[in-house]
This record gives sequence, C-alpha cells and structure tokens, in this order.
Amino acid sequence: MSRMWSMVAAMWLAACSTQVSSPQEHGGAAPRADEVVPREEWEGELEVLVVDSPSLRESRLAYFLIEGNQRHPVVFSRGAPEGLRSGLKLRLRGRRVGHQLVAEEVEVDTHAAALHAAAGTCGVTGVQRSLVILAAFPGMPVPAITPEGMREVFFSTTRRSLAGFWQEVSEGRTSTTGDVVGWYTLDRAYSCNDTDAMRSAALRAADADVDFTRYDRIFIVHPEPEEGCFYAGLATLSCGALPTPDGTVSGSTAWLVARFMGQHDRAVELVTHEAGHNLSLNHARSRDFGAEPLGYLGAQGVLTEYGNLFSTMGYWNLGHYSVQDKARIGWLEPASVAEVDGVDGTFTLAPVVSSGGLKALKVRRGSTSGGWLWLEYRQPVGPYDETLAPQVFGGALVHYEDEVTRDGSDLVDFTPETTSWSDPALLPGRTWDDPYSNLSVTVGSATSAGLTVHVRYGDKPCVRAPPEVRVTSFSATDSPGGRPEFEIALTNKDSTGCGPSRFQLGAIIPDGWSSDPLPAQLTIAASSTAYVTLQTYVPYRVEPGLYTVGVDVTRDGYTVQGTSMMKIVERCIPSPPTLRLSPGTVTAAPGTSVTWTVDVTNNDSASCNWVWYDFVSTQPAAWETAWSDWGVNLPPGGAFTFTMTKSIPVSASGRHTVDLQLHQEDFGLAASATATVEVVK
Repeated sequence: MSRMWSMVAAMWLAACSTQVSSPQEHGGAAPRADEVVPREEWEGELEVLVVDSPSLRESRLAYFLIEGNQRHPVVFSRGAPEGLRSGLKLRLRGRRVGHQLVAEEVEVDTHAAALHAAAGTCGVTGVQRSLVILAAFPGMPVPAITPEGMREVFFSTTRRSLAGFWQEVSEGRTSTTGDVVGWYTLDRAYSCNDTDAMRSAALRAADADVDFTRYDRIFIVHPEPEEGCFYAGLATLSCGALPTPDGTVSGSTAWLVARFMGQHDRAVELVTHEAGHNLSLNHARSRDFGAEPLGYLGAQGVLTEYGNLFSTMGYWNLGHYSVQDKARIGWLEPASVAEVDGVDGTFTLAPVVSSGGLKALKVRRGSTSGGWLWLEYRQPVGPYDETLAPQVFGGALVHYEDEVTRDGSDLVDFTPETTSWSDPALLPGRTWDDPYSNLSVTVGSATSAGLTVHVRYGDKPCVRAPPEVRVTSFSATDSPGGRPEFEIALTNKDSTGCGPSRFQLGAIIPDGWSSDPLPAQLTIAASSTAYVTLQTYVPYRVEPGLYTVGVDVTRDGYTVQGTSMMKIVERCIPSPPTLRLSPGTVTAAPGTSVTWTVDVTNNDSASCNWVWYDFVSTQPAAWETAWSDWGVNLPPGGAFTFTMTKSIPVSASGRHTVDLQLHQEDFGLAASATATVEVVK
C-alpha cells in the first residue's frame, strides 16, 4: 500500500521560545557566503522534546528526525507547524547545515499516524507501564534519593503520587504501575545537552535487570552536572519508537534532575507535569486582557506559558489537568461535556472530582464567533485539588479556546480588578456580559454538590472587533516647509447587530512638526467607515529622511494605531534646462536637408518633479521641420538626445538662422538655441 501524505497547513506557528541553534553548536561548519547549499529530502520519525526550566518560567521545544540509526536536530525555517508531536512520520525538504536539518517544507504521513493511533500502543488510557531508572555519574556523589522514596513518588497508593494523580484525574481510565531500578553508575558524566546519549547509557546500565518490552514509560532521574542544568525536567511530547537493548518499543521518556526530586510533593508536581507532556499535553497558560476578562474576538492578550496555577501543566502545583485537556485525550465521557452554541440554558456543573455528572461546559462566545469558553468546577476534595488557592472552589474556573490556543488550555481571569492569578473564578451572583459579543454568563449558586451556570444570548448578535485604521498620504514626498496632508479612514468593524461606537483620536506626528487639530472623537455606526483629513506642517529646518505620521484610535481603553511614511527631501530649486544644438554652423545646397543633434538636460534639484518638454522651431519660416521625437519627460538631472531635420527650399540662398525652442509644461519657454546655415549654389 502506498503511503498517504498530507501537507501540513500553510499557516506556520512559531513554537514558544524555540531556539534555533547555530551549525557550530552541533559540530558543523557554517556554509561560506558564496556556497550554494543544495536542497535535500529526508524521511523519518519525529521526536519532540519539551524543555522545562527549573523556575518553570521559560520553555522551549526541540525537534529531532530519526532516520534509521541517525538522529538529526531539526529547525523549521518558518517556525514549527502546529500539532507536531513525537512518533509522527515526516517527510522534510530543505537544506543541511552542519548536522542540523533546516526544514522548508513539511509533510505528515497520515496513513502511518492513523495506524499508530489504531494500534493503541503507548496510549493515554489503561495502565501505563512505567520504569524509573536512577542514573548516577562517575566522580559525583550519588543523590540522596532512595529507590523506596521514588516508588512512593511514582506508585504510592497511600500518598500523593503519579499513579494516584492519574487514577483520580482520569476517573479511573488511566493509572500506572511499574518499577524503580538503580542507582546505576553510568560510563561517564553526561551534560544536560547530551540527553539522548544519557538515555542510551541508562538503558544499557539497566539491561541486566530489566526486560524493556514490559514498559512504555521511561523516567530517568539523574544528578545535576557540575556545569549546571538548564532544565528541571525534560520530556518527549507523546510516544515514539524507542530503541532499547531488547529491541525497539513504543514509549515515552522523561529526564528528571535529582535535586528537584528530594521533597515528596515537589517531586510529584514535577513528575505529573513531565508525564503530562508524555501524554501529549502542552503547558497550561494564562491569558491576560488587563482590566477585562476577555478582549476583542481574535485579540491575543498577554500569554504566560506556565501562568495557570490550577493545573500541574502550569506553574508548580498539584491541580488537575484542565477539562479541556481531559476532553482532548479522552478522559471525559462525551455525556460529561455540554456544548452550548447560541442557545440559552441553565446547567449544573458537578465538581471535577465527583464520580459522575456534567464536568465541562463548552460555551460559544457569541452567535458567530470561533471562540469557546470552557467552564469547570473545582472543590477541595481529594489529595490534589485540596492544595490549591481556595478562591477557585467558590465559582467557575474558565479557560478560553480560539485560533490563538495551541493544543492546550488558556486560563482567563474573571476578577481582573485584582492583580493576582490566584483568584480567577467567576463567582456566584456575578454576571459577565461580554462587551464584544451577545453572550452573557451568570453563576447562580455554588455548593459542594454543584455549580449553577446560566447562559444567555442577546436577541441581536453583536460581535465587537478592533477598529481598522488606514492612513494614506496625498503625496509620496514633501520638503522642508511643506504642508503634507493625510487621509484617515476609520472603520468600525463591529457586526451590524452592534450600536454605534465613539472613538477618540490622537494625531501621531514627528517631533518638531505641527498639525491642525483632529476631531477629539468620532461616532461611527457598526460596519461603517468615517474619513477625516490630517493636515501637517513640516518645519523649515528638518533633515531629509523618512518620517512616521498617523493617528491613535481609542475605544473603551483599547487603542489601535494607523501610520503612513512620509519622505522629506530637499526643497525643489528649479533651474533652466541646458539646450545644445549641433552643429552650430553648416553649409548646404538648395533643395537638400540638414540634420542637427539636440541635447537637453533637466537641471532642477533632486526634490523637484519630472518635467515634460515640447520642441518648437519657427525659423526659417518656409523651411519644413522633421523631429525624431516631439517631446520628452525628464526627471531632475535627466538628459535626452534627439534630432531635428530641416528641408532647404530650392529657391533659398545666403545665410539663415535656425532656431529651437524648449517649452516646459505649465511654464512656457524654458530654453532656446540657434544655429546658422550658409546656403550656397
């Protein structure tokens, strides 16, 4: 059967803080400036690593293509496509720089991906078979961590652990069992830049004691090297082909720095986070819109990669994975998720730790938008959520999903009046009327049994959007002392169901310039455009160059900006053109013709406009004149050569003066020249 390949969507999304390393970092030499690097094609399996800094404040993704026994670092010339994870079969086209592959085109083998999913190997439900390898480095003290302590972190049924966390959060769909082996002293001390080799060494060290075919989750606990380590934990995003001494298995890997594993609950926080990546989960972000819970539809807000304090996929905590994440990996029954799309209703959310009921309310934001609010209800029940900040237990925890959201969850703050992200829940008795759509959400009551939520859509769909501002200059250039004008077109992009809006205007002009005042504000109907003119004045003493002119437009504290570039050049200084007629004197017989070469040069300064010149000759009066060109358009400094031919009548004799006049459009006579013809029989 031939493989079925599909092109990854053309919209490339830059991975968060993805670092593109130089060729020298991978032992390769950079190509010379004059060296043409040929395009190549590669095919193999992708491995994606999520790198979590010790502070859980910074993250990056690293990509590798595995071709047989070769493992190549990959960077994407336009940013990594969305949805990449370990285990995908890829075809890449691009260029090789040292050991690094610079991918310009990406295709995913959808047939292989479907077979992999259907096989169910290393899945996200059922008992996950985990192996924890304790790997020491020669010449360094063995970390003060016991195998028994690690068994408690991973597999305890009486204390917080990965097994207990997955069992509770998945409602029994997933758990883990397994073994802890080691400490093994590896063959050398590995740096944190050499994790693949460290993994191979750890597997070799444990080979005599382990049948690797019995496991699909590998965790390597290792010391921090002397030069330090840029991660607390590092994990493969999902599973992939994992070579072991017992053959290749389908599995995931996580690397855990031992100094973060000594305190039990902190170790569980790190393990559940990295194991979440192994399940294909991304980070739990926060999304800040300042003084309001949500901004305009399509607005990004301020994203904080680990900003969610209520999911272990965010900043150090023991909270459940969000209901958004649970639904995506199949940890919620379809009946546990209610989708509300433009229809009013009242719903009761059960606590996420309860054994049944409605766990997630997915509400479309407005009647026509592509955004969704995910509502869930947390309670201080069980050993994990009970550790969270208490405000969240009194209302709805809300995450937002739109085109900005990756495969993850973005927490939004429904108490924006405080600066804290420890109190984001929408509380009972409060109604949120979305100022940018016709959605209204009210939390009615909160008890230990459930949270009541009322969803209502207004009669007229109103979707508010940022205004669009276009600034157009009436001329491309101007000069010191000039008065350039700009047209401002301001479009209210709200849908027609919205009422008029009032916009405040503020001129943007360069330092030292002045302008006539703009209207302080404009009231514009929805889906309509208003036009105003900005008259500016350029100082006489200003340096030539490019200057930015425009307007700030503000509504409800939200400002957009429109600008245009104006090129200031030296003032136009007109000068008479140069006109030369050659030859100056000529002898000819009656009945013949004489041809002159004419040279004309525009001597205006560089800031002047082009000039159209007409050619006229009236002397001698009875002589016919022919031209190679009838006129020319010249820029400042431009020159042109043409010919003028005069026919001499058979009756002519003696000396005659030939004239040539250069006429300038809208100006008149600009230059003249003469020549002499001696007619001799």
